[in-house]
Amino acid sequence: MLLQPMNDPRQAVVPAVHPVSWVMGARRENLGLKCADPYEPNVGADLRAKERDPMEHPDADYMSKMQQGHLSPSMRAELVLWMDAFARHLGGLPEGTLCRAVAYLDRVLSVRPVPAHDEALQLVAAAAVSLGAKHEQFASGRRLNAEVVQAFLGTTVHVVEEMEWELFMDLGCAMDGPTAYTFVEHFTRFFGREDEFLVRSLALRLVNLTLGFFGFVGRILPSAVAASALFLARQILGVQLRHREAAS
Repeated sequence: MLLQPMNDPRQAVVPAVHPVSWVMGARRENLGLKCADPYEPNVGADLRAKERDPMEHPDADYMSKMQQGHLSPSMRAELVLWMDAFARHLGGLPEGTLCRAVAYLDRVLSVRPVPAHDEALQLVAAAAVSLGAKHEQFASGRRLNAEVVQAFLGTTVHVVEEMEWELFMDLGCAMDGPTAYTFVEHFTRFFGREDEFLVRSLALRLVNLTLGFFGFVGRILPSAVAASALFLARQILGVQLRHREAAS
Protein backbone atom coordinates (compact mmCIF):
# COMPACT_ATOMS: atom_id res chain seq x y z
CA MET A 1 0.00 0.00 0.00
CA LEU A 2 1.34 3.42 -0.95
CA LEU A 3 1.64 6.08 1.71
CA GLN A 4 -0.64 9.04 1.16
CA PRO A 5 0.28 12.71 1.77
CA MET A 6 -1.31 14.17 3.88
CA ASN A 7 -8.15 22.88 34.55
CA ASP A 8 -4.40 22.93 34.57
CA PRO A 9 -2.44 19.85 33.60
CA ARG A 10 -0.10 20.51 36.51
CA GLN A 11 -2.91 19.67 38.92
CA ALA A 12 -5.26 17.44 36.96
CA VAL A 13 -5.29 15.07 34.05
CA VAL A 14 -5.43 16.90 30.71
CA PRO A 15 -8.93 15.70 29.74
CA ALA A 16 -10.29 17.45 32.84
CA VAL A 17 -9.50 20.64 30.94
CA HIS A 18 -10.05 19.49 27.37
CA PRO A 19 -12.24 16.38 27.41
CA VAL A 20 -11.29 13.50 25.18
CA SER A 21 -13.85 13.19 22.41
CA TRP A 22 -16.44 10.45 22.52
CA VAL A 23 -14.69 8.96 19.52
CA MET A 24 -11.48 8.33 21.43
CA GLY A 25 -13.48 6.85 24.28
CA ALA A 26 -15.34 4.61 21.86
CA ARG A 27 -12.00 3.56 20.36
CA ARG A 28 -10.88 2.19 23.69
CA GLU A 29 -14.21 0.56 24.49
CA ASN A 30 -14.49 -1.17 21.11
CA LEU A 31 -11.08 -2.87 21.19
CA GLY A 32 -11.44 -6.60 20.83
CA LEU A 33 -15.17 -6.57 20.10
CA LYS A 34 -16.29 -9.29 17.71
CA CYS A 35 -19.80 -7.94 17.11
CA ALA A 36 -20.81 -5.05 14.90
CA ASP A 37 -21.01 -1.64 16.51
CA PRO A 38 -23.84 0.57 15.16
CA TYR A 39 -21.65 3.64 15.70
CA GLU A 40 -18.57 2.12 14.06
CA PRO A 41 -18.83 3.94 10.68
CA ASN A 42 -19.11 7.27 12.51
CA VAL A 43 -16.05 6.47 14.61
CA GLY A 44 -13.95 5.73 11.53
CA ALA A 45 -15.18 8.82 9.71
CA ASP A 46 -14.52 11.01 12.72
CA LEU A 47 -10.98 9.69 13.11
CA ARG A 48 -10.19 10.33 9.44
CA ALA A 49 -11.67 13.82 9.59
CA LYS A 50 -9.76 14.57 12.78
CA GLU A 51 -6.40 13.53 11.31
CA ARG A 52 -6.90 16.11 8.54
CA ASP A 53 -7.63 18.93 10.98
CA PRO A 54 -4.93 21.60 10.41
CA MET A 55 -4.75 22.20 14.17
CA GLU A 56 -3.49 18.64 14.62
CA HIS A 57 -0.76 18.91 11.96
CA PRO A 58 2.89 19.83 12.45
CA ASP A 59 4.57 21.98 9.83
CA ALA A 60 6.60 19.77 7.50
CA ASP A 61 9.14 22.59 7.18
CA TYR A 62 9.40 23.62 10.82
CA MET A 63 13.15 22.89 10.97
CA SER A 64 13.95 25.51 8.35
CA LYS A 65 11.18 27.93 9.33
CA MET A 66 10.42 28.01 13.06
CA GLN A 67 13.73 26.44 14.15
CA GLN A 68 15.70 28.40 11.50
CA GLY A 69 17.95 25.48 10.62
CA HIS A 70 19.29 25.01 14.16
CA LEU A 71 17.58 21.62 14.49
CA SER A 72 18.39 18.80 12.07
CA PRO A 73 16.60 15.52 11.29
CA SER A 74 19.43 13.61 12.97
CA MET A 75 19.10 15.71 16.14
CA ARG A 76 15.37 15.05 16.15
CA ALA A 77 15.97 11.31 15.68
CA GLU A 78 18.30 11.31 18.69
CA LEU A 79 15.68 13.19 20.69
CA VAL A 80 13.03 10.58 19.84
CA LEU A 81 15.40 7.85 21.07
CA TRP A 82 15.90 9.86 24.26
CA MET A 83 12.12 10.13 24.70
CA ASP A 84 11.80 6.36 24.30
CA ALA A 85 14.44 5.76 26.97
CA PHE A 86 12.84 8.33 29.28
CA ALA A 87 9.42 6.70 28.89
CA ARG A 88 10.85 3.22 29.50
CA HIS A 89 12.57 4.35 32.69
CA LEU A 90 9.38 5.97 33.95
CA GLY A 91 7.75 2.56 33.43
CA GLY A 92 4.11 1.55 33.27
CA LEU A 93 3.10 4.18 30.72
CA PRO A 94 0.22 3.46 28.31
CA GLU A 95 1.21 1.71 25.09
CA GLY A 96 0.51 4.67 22.80
CA THR A 97 2.41 7.24 24.87
CA LEU A 98 5.54 7.55 22.72
CA CYS A 99 3.63 7.89 19.46
CA ARG A 100 1.44 10.66 20.88
CA ALA A 101 4.36 12.36 22.62
CA VAL A 102 6.33 12.59 19.36
CA ALA A 103 3.25 14.01 17.63
CA TYR A 104 3.03 16.68 20.35
CA LEU A 105 6.76 17.37 20.03
CA ASP A 106 6.57 18.04 16.28
CA ARG A 107 3.54 20.29 16.69
CA VAL A 108 5.22 22.29 19.45
CA LEU A 109 8.43 22.67 17.44
CA SER A 110 6.26 23.99 14.60
CA VAL A 111 5.13 26.96 16.70
CA ARG A 112 7.84 27.44 19.36
CA PRO A 113 11.53 28.17 18.70
CA VAL A 114 13.62 26.00 21.02
CA PRO A 115 17.37 26.46 21.58
CA ALA A 116 19.19 23.61 19.85
CA HIS A 117 20.93 22.22 22.91
CA ASP A 118 20.18 19.09 24.88
CA GLU A 119 18.81 20.73 28.03
CA ALA A 120 16.15 22.79 26.24
CA LEU A 121 15.11 20.09 23.78
CA GLN A 122 14.97 17.36 26.40
CA LEU A 123 12.82 19.46 28.72
CA VAL A 124 10.28 19.98 25.94
CA ALA A 125 10.49 16.28 25.03
CA ALA A 126 9.97 15.16 28.64
CA ALA A 127 6.92 17.41 28.97
CA ALA A 128 5.55 15.93 25.73
CA VAL A 129 6.00 12.40 27.10
CA SER A 130 4.17 13.34 30.29
CA LEU A 131 1.31 14.97 28.38
CA GLY A 132 1.10 11.98 26.05
CA ALA A 133 0.87 9.57 28.98
CA LYS A 134 -1.84 11.64 30.63
CA HIS A 135 -3.89 11.69 27.45
CA GLU A 136 -3.51 7.98 26.72
CA GLN A 137 -4.47 7.07 30.30
CA PHE A 138 -6.78 9.92 31.18
CA ALA A 139 -8.23 8.20 34.26
CA SER A 140 -4.86 8.31 36.01
CA GLY A 141 -3.56 11.21 38.06
CA ARG A 142 -0.07 9.73 38.22
CA ARG A 143 2.83 12.16 38.41
CA LEU A 144 6.35 11.85 37.04
CA ASN A 145 8.98 9.95 39.01
CA ALA A 146 11.25 12.54 40.61
CA GLU A 147 14.31 10.28 40.55
CA VAL A 148 13.94 9.52 36.84
CA VAL A 149 13.43 13.21 36.04
CA GLN A 150 16.55 14.11 38.01
CA ALA A 151 18.60 11.39 36.31
CA PHE A 152 17.51 12.29 32.77
CA LEU A 153 17.13 16.06 33.05
CA GLY A 154 18.97 17.16 36.16
CA THR A 155 15.91 19.11 37.27
CA THR A 156 12.68 18.71 39.22
CA VAL A 157 9.21 17.41 38.41
CA HIS A 158 7.88 20.93 39.02
CA VAL A 159 10.01 22.32 36.18
CA VAL A 160 8.73 19.63 33.79
CA GLU A 161 5.13 20.30 34.83
CA GLU A 162 5.62 24.02 34.21
CA MET A 163 6.79 23.14 30.70
CA GLU A 164 3.76 20.85 30.29
CA TRP A 165 1.50 23.83 30.84
CA GLU A 166 3.40 25.85 28.22
CA LEU A 167 3.14 22.99 25.73
CA PHE A 168 -0.55 22.62 26.46
CA MET A 169 -1.05 26.25 25.47
CA ASP A 170 1.24 25.90 22.43
CA LEU A 171 -0.94 23.01 21.25
CA GLY A 172 -4.03 25.19 21.45
CA CYS A 173 -5.66 22.69 23.82
CA ALA A 174 -6.03 20.32 20.82
CA MET A 175 -4.79 17.11 22.38
CA ASP A 176 -6.84 14.23 21.01
CA GLY A 177 -5.88 13.99 17.35
CA PRO A 178 -5.49 10.36 16.21
CA THR A 179 -1.97 9.00 15.85
CA ALA A 180 -0.72 6.04 13.83
CA TYR A 181 -1.10 4.03 17.04
CA THR A 182 -4.77 5.09 17.21
CA PHE A 183 -5.36 3.81 13.69
CA VAL A 184 -3.61 0.49 14.28
CA GLU A 185 -5.99 0.01 17.22
CA HIS A 186 -8.94 1.01 15.06
CA PHE A 187 -8.00 -1.20 12.11
CA THR A 188 -7.45 -4.22 14.38
CA ARG A 189 -10.49 -3.75 16.64
CA PHE A 190 -12.05 -7.04 15.50
CA PHE A 191 -8.91 -9.15 15.77
CA GLY A 192 -9.44 -12.30 17.81
CA ARG A 193 -6.98 -14.96 16.70
CA GLU A 194 -3.51 -15.30 18.20
CA ASP A 195 -1.82 -14.77 14.84
CA GLU A 196 -3.85 -11.59 14.33
CA PHE A 197 -2.67 -10.25 17.68
CA LEU A 198 0.90 -10.95 16.54
CA VAL A 199 0.22 -8.85 13.45
CA ARG A 200 -1.09 -6.03 15.62
CA SER A 201 1.93 -6.21 17.94
CA LEU A 202 4.43 -6.17 15.08
CA ALA A 203 2.57 -3.31 13.36
CA LEU A 204 2.82 -1.21 16.53
CA ARG A 205 6.56 -1.92 16.70
CA LEU A 206 6.92 -0.87 13.07
CA VAL A 207 4.98 2.34 13.77
CA ASN A 208 7.39 3.15 16.60
CA LEU A 209 10.32 2.61 14.23
CA THR A 210 8.95 5.36 11.96
CA LEU A 211 8.81 7.95 14.74
CA GLY A 212 12.43 9.03 14.35
CA PHE A 213 12.10 9.57 10.59
CA PHE A 214 11.45 13.24 9.87
CA GLY A 215 10.41 12.59 6.27
CA PHE A 216 6.93 11.52 7.40
CA VAL A 217 6.27 14.57 9.59
CA GLY A 218 3.48 16.73 8.24
CA ARG A 219 3.50 14.81 4.95
CA ILE A 220 2.05 11.37 5.67
CA LEU A 221 -1.29 10.89 7.40
CA PRO A 222 -1.30 8.69 10.54
CA SER A 223 -3.87 6.35 8.97
CA ALA A 224 -1.53 5.71 6.03
CA VAL A 225 1.40 4.96 8.34
CA ALA A 226 -0.79 2.55 10.32
CA ALA A 227 -2.19 0.80 7.25
CA SER A 228 1.29 0.40 5.76
CA ALA A 229 2.64 -0.99 9.05
CA LEU A 230 -0.20 -3.52 9.20
CA PHE A 231 0.34 -4.53 5.58
CA LEU A 232 4.07 -5.05 6.17
CA ALA A 233 3.41 -6.96 9.41
CA ARG A 234 1.01 -9.29 7.59
CA GLN A 235 3.57 -9.91 4.86
CA ILE A 236 6.36 -10.62 7.35
CA LEU A 237 4.24 -13.01 9.42
CA GLY A 238 2.32 -14.51 6.50
CA VAL A 239 -1.05 -14.00 8.17
CA GLN A 240 -4.22 -13.92 6.11
CA LEU A 241 -6.93 -11.78 7.67
CA ARG A 242 -10.62 -12.51 7.60
CA HIS A 243 -12.81 -10.49 5.23
CA ARG A 244 -14.00 -7.96 7.82
CA GLU A 245 -10.47 -7.14 9.01
CA ALA A 246 -9.13 -6.94 5.45
CA ALA A 247 -11.91 -4.50 4.55
CA SER A 248 -11.19 -2.19 7.49
